[in-house]
Amino acid sequence: MSPSASDVSIVTVNWNGLGHLRTLLPSLTGLEAGEIIVVDNGSSDGSTDWLRHNHPAVRIIENDDNRGFAHPCNQAAEEAEGIHLAFINNDMRADNRWLEAALPLLSAETPCVGSRILSWDGRRVDFNGSSLQYLGYALQRDIGKLAEDVAADDRILFPCGGAMLVERGLFLDLGGFDADFFAIFEDVDFGWRVWLAGKEVAFAPGSIVFHKGHATFAEHPDEKMRYLMHRNALLTILKNYQEENFRKILPLAVSLAISRAVRLSGVRKESFYLWEDTRSRLGRREPQAFEQLIDALNHLVAVEDVLGCFPRWMAKRRKVQALRRRGDEEIIRLFGDPLRAIVEDPEYTEKEMEWLRWLQLGPWPGWDEAAKRLEGLPEKLAERIDGLRSELEAEQWRAGKLRTSAPAETPPPSWKALLRTLRREGLRSAWSRFREQVERGI
Repeated sequence: MSPSASDVSIVTVNWNGLGHLRTLLPSLTGLEAGEIIVVDNGSSDGSTDWLRHNHPAVRIIENDDNRGFAHPCNQAAEEAEGIHLAFINNDMRADNRWLEAALPLLSAETPCVGSRILSWDGRRVDFNGSSLQYLGYALQRDIGKLAEDVAADDRILFPCGGAMLVERGLFLDLGGFDADFFAIFEDVDFGWRVWLAGKEVAFAPGSIVFHKGHATFAEHPDEKMRYLMHRNALLTILKNYQEENFRKILPLAVSLAISRAVRLSGVRKESFYLWEDTRSRLGRREPQAFEQLIDALNHLVAVEDVLGCFPRWMAKRRKVQALRRRGDEEIIRLFGDPLRAIVEDPEYTEKEMEWLRWLQLGPWPGWDEAAKRLEGLPEKLAERIDGLRSELEAEQWRAGKLRTSAPAETPPPSWKALLRTLRREGLRSAWSRFREQVERGI
């Protein structure tokens, strides 16, 4: 006998999301779930008063402050009365078959089911399965594609925490979501642990919810979200890889995070670590320069956060590994695209590939294809430069016609310098730098 909606406790976490709750709650009340629980993270917008007045049957758990997503979900799991938990973000609305389509997939071997998440109008995909890069960076498969154009796997590495069902007993036995993650990738870590413990995660494409598009995350500064992304990616691989892979991949992940930070900072290593480019861009108040520098610091803070509490994280790792019933070789097949490029930088890519070969990591699914794609990035970069060549040559011609007396110390714009800037800072900054050089000579 398959479980019914009356066996389910629906859980949503709220922080100043009254506008979202007005849409979410009506879509849940008709599902005939055993109970609906809202965990409120110290909202100041009247969310709890509105719930008490308009939805008195909803159970409310109140926190004094914003405790993220993972911890409130665990709070609700501890107090829930249902055999199963259904997590849904507050900035969503549920299809009337959300529970009905997912419940039949639950079983002793498959105690966790991910739902399909569509855009608010139902036309495009927000989550259609999982994808994990080997350094711990996750993607939502098929995001942005037309829903009618995509298929789905029946087994996925992890569900999206924004819309998923899980057997409550297993959720608690595995420790729930890792509260130290706060938010972002806590669902990746949990799904990995489900598989590691010998169970499976199913995907129910007919179990649909509609998403406003990270409306909740929009309330948080982008730099905080990116810090959590970088840190939690490290924590995910620290906790879950088998010992042999752990000893190889974690040091590599730390090294590559530092490398990305250095590149984002704009320091010119070829000029003995000079910072004039970064200072100049910051002096011109280029938004991209500020964003890159903050992200560089985010990488470093994430690494320091993990290494600074290393004994604590290792204690968590030991608990996770004690649950192991399935090896990495089987789990990695579920990654989807483990060697997906996360940085389009030829020098970084060359260093990464050198490390991967030296550590003898792989062969993983898609190894040959990914290696060709990664090694092909310099050529792709050259193609981008060729696309600008005619326009840049026109600017050089114009500069030559207008230049009356070029200072001896001001060299003409260099293609090598342009290439370095393009690799390091992107197309917009390269163009800006070229124009600046031209104008100095006019």
